[in-house]
Amino acid sequence: MDHPRPNQRPRRRWLALAARVARLAVAQPQRTADLVQASYDAIASGYDTAWTDHMRHLSLEMLDRLAPAAGAEGLDLACGTGFLTEQLSRRTGRRATGVDASAGMLEVARRTRGEAADFVCADAVAYLAARPTHSADIITCGWGLGYARPWRVVRQAARVLRPGGRLGVIDNSLFSLAEVMVCSLLAFAERPDALVHVMKVRFLPTPWTLAGLMRLAGLRVKAAWGGSTTYHVPTGRAAIERLTATGAAAGFESAADPAAREAVFARFADIMEARRRAEGIPITHRYLAAIGEKP
Repeated sequence: MDHPRPNQRPRRRWLALAARVARLAVAQPQRTADLVQASYDAIASGYDTAWTDHMRHLSLEMLDRLAPAAGAEGLDLACGTGFLTEQLSRRTGRRATGVDASAGMLEVARRTRGEAADFVCADAVAYLAARPTHSADIITCGWGLGYARPWRVVRQAARVLRPGGRLGVIDNSLFSLAEVMVCSLLAFAERPDALVHVMKVRFLPTPWTLAGLMRLAGLRVKAAWGGSTTYHVPTGRAAIERLTATGAAAGFESAADPAAREAVFARFADIMEARRRAEGIPITHRYLAAIGEKP
């Protein structure tokens, strides 16, 4: 591949990239779930430091609004390392159950929070489908709905909840990391041939979309809200490392052909650095949340 000369604008082949994305989206085997699971397995040991601690106040706000009652039977879907599961147990005074498909994340959860909660390795939808109707009082899903099947999760959760039970969800929105995604597209537009996998995720665009799913499932929406939180990193490489460590880019590291991965990600880092501000490169997570109650 020809590399641009100094001060020469890189050639970006947008039509070739669009054709590549379309072809991969239609023809490639569905590997997103496996890639996401492998990513979370790999980052499990540092996940709490990189993500949980950063989002703790937002997760706790969702629990505050959910207001689980003492003695309530709780389920925490996409529980990861178990922060919300443990908090649910503490607030209800009863052992909650955390469910996640990542064995690596559950290993950390059991080691650090196993005294407070129980943990099950399973797909969230499959786990809910196997639960009896009216068998839980509180269901939470923190930062994992977009990697699952949102409508199926909400519909099954509504079935599993007892009358008066509540579902609380907080997740990244479709527009989370929008600036980062633009930078990644710019990098791949210079090398469309390097793209070998398109992530098929289902992040929702707004809190009202999530609230709409809850209503369709027969839940009364008690609250719906959203917002954003930003941190800064010093370099493009540091941004990629942080995004990988948080799981926010789970599976994205497999988007590039292994033979071209280093070059593509180096260019990705350069593009992000070109947008650096005085305080560093901004990384903005946009989120949505809602609380639904079963009549």
